[in-house]
Amino acid sequence: MASQQLPLALKLDNDATFDNFYIADEHRLLLNQLRQQAMAQGEKWIYLSGGAGRSHLLQACCHLADANGLYARYIPLADVVDYEPEALLEGSEYLDLLCLDDLDVVAGRPNWERALFNCYNQMLTTGARMLVASAKPIAQQGIALADLHSRLQSFSVYLLRDSDEATRLAAFQFRARLRGISISDAVAEYIYMRCQRDLASLFGILNTLDQVSLVEQRKLTIPFIKKVMEW
Repeated sequence: MASQQLPLALKLDNDATFDNFYIADEHRLLLNQLRQQAMAQGEKWIYLSGGAGRSHLLQACCHLADANGLYARYIPLADVVDYEPEALLEGSEYLDLLCLDDLDVVAGRPNWERALFNCYNQMLTTGARMLVASAKPIAQQGIALADLHSRLQSFSVYLLRDSDEATRLAAFQFRARLRGISISDAVAEYIYMRCQRDLASLFGILNTLDQVSLVEQRKLTIPFIKKVMEW
């Protein structure tokens, strides 16, 4: 049974900004389109599918909109799937940007599909824009409501490709530089070969190492990392 009480807040991750996102050459067009949409320019309806980084980019759009005096809302559907969709989506037509994450979680649920379809129709009458993200392309969502499926097919679709090893290492070193930490290729590869090789895990290790190195006033050398991580 769905809960009737709304979550107190859907907070943004303060680190999920465009400045903190490593831009691979193949994603420059995508990021340019997202920035424009967040600024109430460019495309009104965007569907983003593919690899890791989707949630970061949706929240980055909200941060950018907010910084420019616009109103944006980020809804991680995986976290609110058991709440009343109409209540969560209420007033979306008055936003500048609505960002819906993890559409695949609510696809096939009649109450959510109807609420999203109604939300889209209400937004048609205003200047509100919608950014939808999912691991799956539209054709694989399994959306039962034909009208909602057809509306999503009218969106501009962009693919966020899964990063390869070189890109993950570059993103890891990029995030370290933003913290004022210099990590050599050898050190980055040492860490990469000893942890789960996804960006969330890499950034989590970076957080740990950064905190300990600040306390102990130590540089991130391989012997120091080996001691801290118990590798």
